[in-house]
Amino acid sequence: MAHAPLNAAGVKAAEEGRPPPDGAGPQRRLIELALGAAWLVGLAAALQIVAVLLSSSPLAAALAGAVVADVVAARAGVLWIDPLEREDPGRRARAARRVGLGAALGALAVLLTLGISAALGWATVEAGAPSVSFGFALARAIALAVRDELLLTGIPFAAAARAGLSPRPALVFSALAHGAALGLAPGASVSSFALATALGALAAALFLRCRGMLAAVAVHASFTALAGAGLRGALLDATWASGTLAVGTQASGRPAWLGAAVLAILAALALRAGTPRPDRPAR
Repeated sequence: MAHAPLNAAGVKAAEEGRPPPDGAGPQRRLIELALGAAWLVGLAAALQIVAVLLSSSPLAAALAGAVVADVVAARAGVLWIDPLEREDPGRRARAARRVGLGAALGALAVLLTLGISAALGWATVEAGAPSVSFGFALARAIALAVRDELLLTGIPFAAAARAGLSPRPALVFSALAHGAALGLAPGASVSSFALATALGALAAALFLRCRGMLAAVAVHASFTALAGAGLRGALLDATWASGTLAVGTQASGRPAWLGAAVLAILAALALRAGTPRPDRPAR
């Protein structure tokens, strides 16, 4: 997936809270933020149309939404990898590590929440019966993660970088946007909103930590697949005494609050770890 990168100097300036090097002032910042909002609203509308047109096939709708989001986000300047790494010979290995990090953190959040819930008597766990259907669930989870993270994480951070703002406001906006997107759905609860917000915070923290979309998409996909089909018999079969750890509006009660807390702690740890500074590739 090729993307039009943000100017590297502009990214660095944004991280330091300075205006971009072209001397952009407050007016330019407002223009860039308005453009970012326009990209976000326009892409959200396009994704809604895709979802309606392909409502009979959830997997097809997710895959088409991911493609549309990738094309639009590219025009908005969303980064999949840091521009300084494009010519680095080790970029493939680094990309694989970032995907692995995100996937591991998503799985860790689910397993910690499930383990604590089982210890507290909130859930009982039995072995599942893996089948090929989990492959389709995983494919859909990845597509949904690409779609949602490009929309709710990539575009806000791209707009903040172009406006020369610190990335921290973009992180807060991104986390709340994840929750708001779910909060508008029928059947949403306060606990499901908190879980979605915390997952968004972890994805945004990984975007900052790993300087690109890969880890953010991976953690979202991993958590979605495992907390969804993974706990409903595909890998494990969890029975909840009260509430549910799940994805979307199905999450509820104490397990959802516990999952939100675990995700928030992991997000704080990711931010505390800081952002690695890659070396400029040799020329």
